[in-house]
Amino acid sequence: MNDITNRENGLLSGVQGLQWAVFMLTNVIAVPVVVGAAFHMSPAEISTFMQRMLFVSGAATLIQLFIGHRLPVVEGAAGMWWAIFILLGTMSAPGEQGLLLQQLEMGLIIAGIFLAILGFLPIIENILLLFTPIVTGVYLILLVAQLSGSFFKSILGISATGQLDGKIVLICLIEIVMILLISLKANGIWKSMGPLIGIVVGWSLFHFFGLIHLEKAHEPTSWFTLPQLLNWGSPKFDVGIVLTSIITSVVLISNVIASILVVGIALEKEVKPNQYSKGIFGNGVNLFVSGIFSVVGVVPLSVSAGFITTTGIKKMRPLIIGAVIIMAAGFLPYIAEFLSTLPLEVAYASLFIPFSQMMGFGIRDLMGQEPSSRNLLVIGLPLMVGIGMMFMPPQSFESVAPWLRNIVANGLLVGLIFCLLLEHVLFREKKGSDSTNNN
Repeated sequence: MNDITNRENGLLSGVQGLQWAVFMLTNVIAVPVVVGAAFHMSPAEISTFMQRMLFVSGAATLIQLFIGHRLPVVEGAAGMWWAIFILLGTMSAPGEQGLLLQQLEMGLIIAGIFLAILGFLPIIENILLLFTPIVTGVYLILLVAQLSGSFFKSILGISATGQLDGKIVLICLIEIVMILLISLKANGIWKSMGPLIGIVVGWSLFHFFGLIHLEKAHEPTSWFTLPQLLNWGSPKFDVGIVLTSIITSVVLISNVIASILVVGIALEKEVKPNQYSKGIFGNGVNLFVSGIFSVVGVVPLSVSAGFITTTGIKKMRPLIIGAVIIMAAGFLPYIAEFLSTLPLEVAYASLFIPFSQMMGFGIRDLMGQEPSSRNLLVIGLPLMVGIGMMFMPPQSFESVAPWLRNIVANGLLVGLIFCLLLEHVLFREKKGSDSTNNN
């Protein structure tokens, strides 16, 4: 009887691990394509970039699970690092892009070492006090708001066709409704399989309607290859890039803390203060790994909390299995290439419900605050400024110094920094106020 039970538990963990792997994949597959285009990479270079990104995402998740915060949080390409790569790539001259990539390698390596050291310093509890419910609520709302445009451009078919596409809209709507119904109505194992079933159905419908075009410009030369270290060349030091990288890593501490915090809420468990320190140390190690493997910097993804809430998968074992699957894909060119054919529209649709829940987490944090004039200003002003900055065209910031441009051009960071200033400096409340309680 125990053998049957263990076999059933093993099968369930395997299915849930595959679901985590698909979830991780949806946060990886777009990065090499978009960043590769910004740096005018060849199809072969983008293909190997994809392999390394898969390997690092899986490895980074395992690093956090075993020596970091030890929570079921997926590591993926940080939106901020992604934006920096794209911004610098599109603004640089074609002849300078190879050197720029080497400078970004060095920036990630130095920023990783800096952040790992910071994780050992006894100041994390003080940093944690900065992230009150107002700050985390504003952060989560801005995070979803910044990504919502990409979601709807893909789900409506605008990214693929340049205009609204009825077939794509219908497929994505079917997928979203299916995931929502399974997550709300199903029980047991079926409840946890909602996103996976939705992806399979969405991918199948894309094939049925002939919306997938397998135009392979690059054919792998073997079934097995090792991810290459320093693929972009030897790291090169540049003061501006290193400073930008360090500032980015420090600012993204908020992402690490917020991710750990909201996953703790989703798990309904108290997160220990040292888990934040270990999470920051783990993120430093992962940035170092990102640099030596020539990929975009990774960070714990807040949307993991939405995935946990949607699927009900709270155990560590399935995520370990999922991370190993993603790592293995980084060694197998043909498998990685096949996985990369997952339509972005289907991927975005599968994440629609978890991201919506992240918005709900933010609103819940804000609803718990007293609607005083002070709180309304601390909430409203950063949201107004942050969301407003998201609508500014990139060329608006060409006159700003490069190291500062990567911050002021990012609505999420501007809104978050503004909120921190209002909450703790300009409109700081007296000590003992409940506003400093994170829970």
